[in-house]
Amino acid sequence: MAVHASTVAFEQEGAAYAVVLAGASGRGKSTLALELMATGARLVSDDQTLMHVENGTLVATAPEAIKGLIEWRGIGLVAAECLARAHVAVWVDLDQEASVRLPEPSWKTVLGIRLPCLHIPATASAAAGLRQYMVAQAWQTHGAFAR
Repeated sequence: MAVHASTVAFEQEGAAYAVVLAGASGRGKSTLALELMATGARLVSDDQTLMHVENGTLVATAPEAIKGLIEWRGIGLVAAECLARAHVAVWVDLDQEASVRLPEPSWKTVLGIRLPCLHIPATASAAAGLRQYMVAQAWQTHGAFAR
């Protein structure tokens, strides 16, 4: 399955855990991916991500034609070191901005796999917040602290 999304991953404990940045054209997927790469993430795919299920886990890869390339808006395509694949840990919906300070947990189901779905605020701290979410492996307890 192909999705209109950019995907980056953080490597932890010998595995790569991906953040899928989904949204319409112009929503900032590539820009946020570049910001996350500056904090230690590695590119999986930009603009189009292939998804498949493997052993009960959603896995993200890049189409061959765009593997290792990311768009820097206003500049063009830039080569980037990339991961061949990563286990999808969280889905970020860039089409819907966070509207409350402490939201109820949200979920996205892709190919039968239920994932935490984040709606982030339009602030300069989005990349830092997502990095901490991934480093803390917060997807594992998503919803556990709901009010």
